[in-house]
Amino acid sequence: MEVKLLTYTPEILISDCAKVCYGTKGNKDITSNLVHKHKHLAVLRFAFAIVEVKGISIACQNQFVRSKHLDFLVQSKRYVDPNKGGFTFIMPEGLEPELQDWMTGHFEESLSVYEDLISRGVKKEDARAVLPMNTSTDMNVAGNLQAWYDFFKLRLNSHAQKEIRKLAVMIYKELQEVYPQVFTDEVFNELYK
Repeated sequence: MEVKLLTYTPEILISDCAKVCYGTKGNKDITSNLVHKHKHLAVLRFAFAIVEVKGISIACQNQFVRSKHLDFLVQSKRYVDPNKGGFTFIMPEGLEPELQDWMTGHFEESLSVYEDLISRGVKKEDARAVLPMNTSTDMNVAGNLQAWYDFFKLRLNSHAQKEIRKLAVMIYKELQEVYPQVFTDEVFNELYK
């Protein structure tokens, strides 16, 4: 699994845009005060980030795309060639080696059936029905910071499935680098329960 921040709005823009609400002037950055003290999360809609995600399972993707107000571009299983490194199997964490071997065999068999169906003239969009949920996929995700904040509230929680939770941690850390006043260690510790 890989996460890369592709582009983002500078953090100071949050403060600069929010100053209109309070008639505030000057260079003082009020971002942290607004977000953490006053819980004025609407100001987070004036900054955005686009993240590239590689090597997650379709199952994880299906959980991710349920996030409200984020936008997604997802790798197509219709146009990507599995023979050119397009498909791998994402193994769930914590399984015994015997179960991992069994699941790997199932994936390889499914991929063989997929390729056989295509060789027999079945369209890729129909043949992909035999691919397991843990077939790998890639995606780009865009959203304003309030949408990302909402995603973190759901997916950093201990009730989230392991793979999506791990992904949420990775994205949080990426965003924390460029938005240290918004995505603080304190917020992380509050959400990561």
